[in-house]
Amino acid sequence: MFQLIARHARGGTLSALLASVALMIPALPAFAGQTDSYTLPQQSYNQSRARNYKVYVPSNVQSPAPMVMALHGCKQTNNDVLNDWGLKAAADEYGFILVAPFITSYDGLRNENCWGFWFEHHRHEGAGEVEDLHQIALAVESNYTIDANRRYITGLSSGGAMATVASVTHNEYWAAAAPASGLPYGEDSASVSLSGQCPGSATFHSVSQVSSDMQSEVDDQYPIPLMVLQNENDCTVVKEAADNTRDAHLQVFGESGFQTTGQAYASSVACSPYYQNNHSCEHIRYTQDGTNGARSVVETVYLDGPLSTPNTQDTNHGHYWVGGENGNNGKWSVRVGPSYPDIIWDFFNRHSRDGTEPEGFPVITLIGDNPMTVAINTTFTDPGATGQDAEDGSLTVTADCSGVDTSMVGAYTCDYSATDSDSNTTTKSRQVEVYDPNAPTETCEQATASPSAHISANRAYAGGNSNLRAYASGDDIDIGGSFDTWSNVTLYEGDPGLWYTSEPSACSGTGGGDDGGSGGDGTCQDWNDTHLNHDTAGRAYYSGGYYTTGGNDYLGAVSGTYSWVKETDSGIFEAGQCN
Repeated sequence: MFQLIARHARGGTLSALLASVALMIPALPAFAGQTDSYTLPQQSYNQSRARNYKVYVPSNVQSPAPMVMALHGCKQTNNDVLNDWGLKAAADEYGFILVAPFITSYDGLRNENCWGFWFEHHRHEGAGEVEDLHQIALAVESNYTIDANRRYITGLSSGGAMATVASVTHNEYWAAAAPASGLPYGEDSASVSLSGQCPGSATFHSVSQVSSDMQSEVDDQYPIPLMVLQNENDCTVVKEAADNTRDAHLQVFGESGFQTTGQAYASSVACSPYYQNNHSCEHIRYTQDGTNGARSVVETVYLDGPLSTPNTQDTNHGHYWVGGENGNNGKWSVRVGPSYPDIIWDFFNRHSRDGTEPEGFPVITLIGDNPMTVAINTTFTDPGATGQDAEDGSLTVTADCSGVDTSMVGAYTCDYSATDSDSNTTTKSRQVEVYDPNAPTETCEQATASPSAHISANRAYAGGNSNLRAYASGDDIDIGGSFDTWSNVTLYEGDPGLWYTSEPSACSGTGGGDDGGSGGDGTCQDWNDTHLNHDTAGRAYYSGGYYTTGGNDYLGAVSGTYSWVKETDSGIFEAGQCN
């Protein structure tokens, strides 16, 4: 998020079962609401700028509705928030209005699209970016009916840091805040680790200084609840940032005698829900009087998450949003792990400004995995689901799995519904993937690049004397010097993440030629690589800019920029991805 270093990343070896399931196209959630686009004009106060923002309104929204503002991180946009974070599905399920601002333009030396949490003129009430965000929220209230006791803000990375700033500068407005991989209030840019190394290193203000800065800014007695979400292995925003945020918040907003973690500790549970892997996530509550029944001052969600992500644009430094079942593997966003949208909403829903809990829609919790994998020609048993309503308590959940056919490989769904006494109905789906355990697991992809580029893309690794040689990840064969950026070597993928110097036998006849093309058989293969590497591999050529070979599509003029190129016929390359 804060870093600009981009490299390829691929997952490790997967079992045959997971590899076959990974080849299926996941079912995407269908959103029934609408997205409206707006622009906040530049305001008269200091350092204001025009800001674009989008508002997603679910079809089942209540009136007045809770509002959740979500702030993107560096090198992201509000479209990434809407498309990848799983928040639209959460808005559909829980009935809140989702607001996604875009920084649009900015001042000062900073990475692309970073919110300026470290600039003095952007972190005080009445000026700069934090005031623009407040004005966006007020503009939303003028267009939609918003519950004044349920205005919430969250964000990732610089957006998480700005959510923290908003919770301090406008604690009279927001009901609760939930920064993910954010920074303490008043921090400098040095609080971000930009070394490109793991573990990361950064310098921080003392907790007492952060507390003092917060107390100087706060102008309302409301002890705004804060949820701090952090990957303990994050090498960009290190765990100390989350600890300091927690400790300073307790000092400023905690009751006398309950201003440290030891005094305010109330409970600790495993994070729930999660998608596929909980990453040993621990959810801790620190409350006003140290008891579990009291209102929270701070809650922490700390996970032991991986460094690498499936997205090749990420820096693989453990720095990302976890979207859960309905999220996507986008830019600095992963799907697997504790589901931030559900965990954050649960926190928000428990912390209105006036302490009341609204009557809302039923909540359906699926029992077992989603998606579920079932071997072909075996029996499928639905593990079921539970229903809960704030007013009615437990509800009966109706399940329909009649469409699941275990005699054929494919993706099917089980549909669930629950209705409360006010006729509010919630629906949810489980994906059931029927797979053939005897089906080939090889992807049969091919990639031509230099040994150094193969290492960067995790198709090879550095080894030998002083790590000067490059070895294919699948068969451990030497493919050249690890420093070699000029040679061309073709590797072939077997099981996902394993690359070989020779084409796996299961792939014989599926490819064609060293370029991994279609061989004229109508198949398509695509690559996401730099223009220079496309040129080196024969997929593009340079003529005052980079153009695809055969297709002559213009890619751009900068050699280090990444573009998608696809081979639609033998030796014919075009811009874009295969369908």
